[in-house]
Amino acid sequence: MEYQDRLTDIINFLPDATWAIDTAGTVIAWNRAIEELTGVKAESIIGKGDFEYAVPFYGCRLPILVDVAITPNLEQERQYKSFIRVGDTVEAEIFAPHFRPGGVYLWAKARRLLDSAGNVIGAIETIRDITEHKRMQEIMAHTEKMVMVGGLAAGMAHEINNPLGAILQHAQNIERRVSADIPANLKAAAEVGVDLDLVRAYLQKRGIFDFIGHIRSAGMRASEIISNMLHFSRGSEAGIEPADVATLLDRILELAGSDYDMKKKYNFQQIELQRQYAPGLPPVPIVSSEMEQVLLNIIKNAAQAMSGAAMVSQPCIIVRIRVSGDVIAIDIEDNGPGMAEAVRRRIFEPFFSTKAVGVGSGLGLSVAYAIVTKGHGGSIEIRSRPGEGSCFTVKLPLQERKL
Repeated sequence: MEYQDRLTDIINFLPDATWAIDTAGTVIAWNRAIEELTGVKAESIIGKGDFEYAVPFYGCRLPILVDVAITPNLEQERQYKSFIRVGDTVEAEIFAPHFRPGGVYLWAKARRLLDSAGNVIGAIETIRDITEHKRMQEIMAHTEKMVMVGGLAAGMAHEINNPLGAILQHAQNIERRVSADIPANLKAAAEVGVDLDLVRAYLQKRGIFDFIGHIRSAGMRASEIISNMLHFSRGSEAGIEPADVATLLDRILELAGSDYDMKKKYNFQQIELQRQYAPGLPPVPIVSSEMEQVLLNIIKNAAQAMSGAAMVSQPCIIVRIRVSGDVIAIDIEDNGPGMAEAVRRRIFEPFFSTKAVGVGSGLGLSVAYAIVTKGHGGSIEIRSRPGEGSCFTVKLPLQERKL
């Protein structure tokens, strides 16, 4: 009993969330840090067994890392990410879904407890919240990936631009070479003994002019995609000026509501719009036309996602503007179908799209990412889970930054 009291006193002074069990699985120590993390008080859990200590983490009773420290279990060890065993100590990354929305990533370390004779009398586990560290790792990895992809996109764009220019030019030349309004065409037709009007009638009858028109239309679409690729790969060349973001968003929402394409495809008029603007918002240094492109693209994506889903409540888009430290944050949140984690991680990659072939190029959000990060020194993030909607957050510095 004296040993247990001493152990409890020592554990209570530890800054990391820590607890201990005996070999029967009974909780013998539960410090203040683990109380704060889990919301479970020591007096309500000390003395309890039957894997009671697992409930705050997983919502059910099951063996966890502290048990593996006492009794090795290869099958259970394989379920952990980054599991390490060194002597009597085990370490692993743990995802705890019940602490707060979106879950918490923890790094856990457990070790056997021995008495003076070297006999195992229990185990102690300590954990540290690494959620923010994981988020920063993800942002850094994503940034490096986008830089690499940006260079690839620029190279592809330049390589494609030349043959595409030739295709468009030759399509235009074909139309010009059969025009009856150009004297050189009439002269060439007379020299070979053909009636140019009859040639044109034949081409019209066989739909050749339509084919040429489709070539030019497809070429112009490809040209627009290349332009977006180049925009993605380099920063903005337009001038940055202070702007009222609330006024900008009101204009974007009005534009979205009157846009024919949106009304035809997404029935934007049936979407409830909620504006939640903090009072006294300061002006923000931006390129207004580019930021309009970013925010309108996000709003269109939200409208499209909700239009293609079986909604249990009225479709709703909430637009928030708030000041957060030295940045202004714009949230665009919808109550649509949300997205899986695998999709969320790739949503800003060029050419990645969940839309049907031909509906989108997969460049809209990647260009938005480039405009916000490269062009304005800001950041753009997304929170989303299946069935729980999506929330894009664009953060822009209140002071213009040297990029």
